[in-house]
Amino acid sequence: MTTGTLYEALSAIPDHRTKKGRRFPLAAIVTIALAAMLAGANDLLAIARFGRRLSPKALQALGVDKKRKKAPCHATYHYVFQSIAADDLKAALGTLVTTEGGLGHVAIDGKRLRGSQHETSPGVHMLNAFSTKLQAAVGSLVVPPDSGEMIEALELIKTLPLRGAVVTADAAFTYKPIVEAIRERGADYFLFVKGNQPELQAELARAFGDVSPSEHRQPRAAQGRRAA
Repeated sequence: MTTGTLYEALSAIPDHRTKKGRRFPLAAIVTIALAAMLAGANDLLAIARFGRRLSPKALQALGVDKKRKKAPCHATYHYVFQSIAADDLKAALGTLVTTEGGLGHVAIDGKRLRGSQHETSPGVHMLNAFSTKLQAAVGSLVVPPDSGEMIEALELIKTLPLRGAVVTADAAFTYKPIVEAIRERGADYFLFVKGNQPELQAELARAFGDVSPSEHRQPRAAQGRRAA
């Protein structure tokens, strides 16, 4: 069960516009933009065109005052998105991911944003936390080109409601600070250990030998009795 509606969450974003420039509620502008993106809009011009095609009744449903018969123009979206801090938007949307029984399985992984790479840019690398229970991303951060994702992973974990969840990630995240952050948030973890952590891998090998800790095997004595 989510806490509140999307519009209520977006209404919590600080509005830095002057009173003169607030012809449309900030939450309504962002809601129209999200609806346009779900309909396939991929730039501000397409978002503006989507909004202008909406009927007055549809605009009211998205939070626009009934006195306004048309959606905002292209310039309005430009100025509004420039004024919104990414952290404020993330915090607002984060209020929607509180669920009964926790987030379940949360997978953390980094991927390069599709379509962001071109001749003059290496692209945008995103670190995401995906809840299989909600079938949606519950958190994301942009990873700088010179980062190895560790700092961003710690920051992301510390902002998620992880109590009761199980966090999984690949070998790149198998570090003590990551584990400690997960435990502090009230979650369990399942991480891979490979060659990137040779000392830890060696310690596990000495502790378990060739027996996987997740594999159930009968004691040797029991095996011998069955063979006899």
